[in-house]
Amino acid sequence: MRKIALKIFSVFLITTLIGVVACKSTPEDTNAVDNASLAKLDSLGQSIIKKGEVVGFSVAIMKGTDTLYNRGFGYVDTAKIKSVSNTTRFKIASISKLIGSTLVMKLVEEEKLSLNQTLLELLPDFPNSEQAKKITLAHMISHTSGLPEYATAIDSMYVGTGKNPTKKDFYSFFATNGLLFEPGTNYSYCNSGFLLMGMIVERITQRSLQQEFDRVINEPGDMGLKLIAEADSLPEMSPYWEKKGNSYIPYPHWPWIKGDGGLTATSIMLAQFPKQWSLGIFIDSVSYQKMVTPRILADGIQTGYGLGVRNGEFFGEKIIGHTGGHKSTYAIMVYFPERDLTFVVFTNTDSTPSNSRNIFAQFAAEYLGFSVTPDSFNKKILKNPNNYTGNYIGFDSKIGGTIQIKKGEDQNLLYCIEDTCYPMTYLGNHKFWIAQWPYDYITFEVDDTGKALAIKEYFTGFYVMLRKRANSI
Repeated sequence: MRKIALKIFSVFLITTLIGVVACKSTPEDTNAVDNASLAKLDSLGQSIIKKGEVVGFSVAIMKGTDTLYNRGFGYVDTAKIKSVSNTTRFKIASISKLIGSTLVMKLVEEEKLSLNQTLLELLPDFPNSEQAKKITLAHMISHTSGLPEYATAIDSMYVGTGKNPTKKDFYSFFATNGLLFEPGTNYSYCNSGFLLMGMIVERITQRSLQQEFDRVINEPGDMGLKLIAEADSLPEMSPYWEKKGNSYIPYPHWPWIKGDGGLTATSIMLAQFPKQWSLGIFIDSVSYQKMVTPRILADGIQTGYGLGVRNGEFFGEKIIGHTGGHKSTYAIMVYFPERDLTFVVFTNTDSTPSNSRNIFAQFAAEYLGFSVTPDSFNKKILKNPNNYTGNYIGFDSKIGGTIQIKKGEDQNLLYCIEDTCYPMTYLGNHKFWIAQWPYDYITFEVDDTGKALAIKEYFTGFYVMLRKRANSI
């Protein structure tokens, strides 16, 4: 995502699920959804629209190569004339990072690129050669480069002038901004590395990014992913809206974005991607495993992000994929590899509590048979709370900064943002849950003695943030 709201104002609060914790049944997945289940999913979709927090959205669920569910809800326009359908095209936003990294891995297989090549080798005209000598392609597509976030400055310039930024504008930004940290030593979600990745692909291949997406993804996968610049004029492309109070304000497409975002798709089109990706249609199994494996920093701390891929778990089950959006999440692709099951949710509305993470969580809980009760967690007794207490610092430009872990009553821990603290429930194995964010969780990276080195934060199952303990930085 280009921007993520402060945790204290998290859009992941799901107020309809009080004290949410998951107690799941484990029905066997089938290649069909019965009529009763269809009716429940349809009813859920309609209830979300009735809340009035989103203009329209689309959901797709696939088991392997079989479509289990695909529906559009609401409208593409605020006049409520044109309904969202299964052919409605949406922006996939930062899910483009995963697709772009797949393209990079194909070029690595073809020996046109190497993950160990430096930015200086790949873009010799990059304005800061000292930085470029230290940053590798792998750093750029794993958010470990230390590059500053370009989006805030360049987005503001675009909003102010209405003119598409040029390579000169981007290079001017990088020339005047230093690294946040030494490459490979920390994690900070950053669009800059993927912006440069897009430039690298076009320079190395001497073809447009769209042409390479067509060659590597669309043609072998029988898909139709298109960059905004090509999709904006298509009749099936949904307009976008920003929710402000009780009103919806038109939000323009930004056709210059590519690399870090910019692709568009229908929900069912994108839902076809994970299975083909894992089967070797786009890249081989070695490349796939490199993408989905979380990166390890120079000090041995493991992130939850691979090469363009978010890792995590949802109700205890492994998930991989990505999210995308601006002020709130309006695109999510979640793949359950053990079930071979994919969920895709797109909305056409920004700054809304009914974002794609929220909608995914509700549809996944309904389809997978999760029940929500206040007492479902198998809570554990925390024996050594002092191993976790302290200040933790992150570098993300929107949700970074310092949080504090304090010891509360009865050996319990508190997650504190400035003066506001939230009780943490211990689940064992250095994992904690906070009731205010029912689908989120926190894990601690610890040393051999059990002393915490870092916090990894997961929003709606997906890894989002790393904060290192202050005395370990």
